[in-house]
Amino acid sequence: MRSPSLGWSRLLSTAVLVGAAAILLVGLLSAAGSERLGHDFRAYLIAAEAIRDGGSPYPSPESQIVDEGRAYVYPPLLALAVVPLTTVPTDVGAVVGFLLALAALVGALAVVGVRDIRCYAAMLVSAPVWNALEMANFSAAIALGVALAWRLRSTVWPLALTVGIAVSSKLFVWPLVVWTAATGRYRASFLAAIVGVLVAALSWTMIGFDGLTEYPALVDRLADALAGDSYSFIGLADALGLDPAAGRVAMFVVGGSLLAACVALGRAGDDRQAFTCAVAAGLAFAPILWQHHLVILFVPLALARPRFSAWWLLPSVLWLGPRASHGDGFEPVLVAGVIAGILYVSLARTREVATPVQAT
Repeated sequence: MRSPSLGWSRLLSTAVLVGAAAILLVGLLSAAGSERLGHDFRAYLIAAEAIRDGGSPYPSPESQIVDEGRAYVYPPLLALAVVPLTTVPTDVGAVVGFLLALAALVGALAVVGVRDIRCYAAMLVSAPVWNALEMANFSAAIALGVALAWRLRSTVWPLALTVGIAVSSKLFVWPLVVWTAATGRYRASFLAAIVGVLVAALSWTMIGFDGLTEYPALVDRLADALAGDSYSFIGLADALGLDPAAGRVAMFVVGGSLLAACVALGRAGDDRQAFTCAVAAGLAFAPILWQHHLVILFVPLALARPRFSAWWLLPSVLWLGPRASHGDGFEPVLVAGVIAGILYVSLARTREVATPVQAT
């Protein structure tokens, strides 16, 4: 017979977490009408307006907005998808972007079979999710794409389309293609690569290839301007007073090791752990890493711990550090520690593993 104390403990934790999540969401919505809400989504809208008016969504690599982190530097697909929202006021578009990000994050947990409301609340009160919602960043949609990739893993075309579109939208999830191949899904892996290339080519075609020749220089300029301030290995090296080259070496060593582990685990038949390593490898290889990128880690965490535990509160530790840069003192290592902690619990063998119904 279940102890009454456990019931009260569950009730209390649910009330606290849900209440905190509700307060944070109301606080975010109260910022509607100001640039505090939807900072990144507003940049998407500016790029979409440029496409609508027949121009290029990309600024010159020498533009000041690149140094300020306000430039649109994603592949064209995202800006094209946002074009319909250019018909409404920018503030309204930012609210829509916030709501879409919220729906995507909630959907990501639902897709992988999480039913404990405390998990949803713990996710919503975490610093990375707050950052993603506050900025209305596309990382939330990528988290949903990562979750769908897992849910559709027993299929071919649905999995290939999901992974291919995700990679063509945000390149840092490309290790998912390695995961599909490492786990013997060779057709899906090949098709995902083809879909990614075709979607990218089609999106560039739709904007008349505007900005294509300068795009590599734009990405390099952005990395030079912001990588040192981010939570990536390059940023960590900068915070520790090391040469950026040391950060790049660490990036390739850790990212390469995670990819190798993904392949080894995939061939050994451990699908979930291989998937987790692929997700983590994408973050390790990112030259620019912000807190909102970490929302994808809730997917492997949910697979390992579909019911609430203290591990779900680990991302909230990042409230101790700034969201806009890597900070000083102990703050630069916070993200690395949180990623390591989630990776540890996600790779640990446990009986509490989500087993959602696979798509057919």
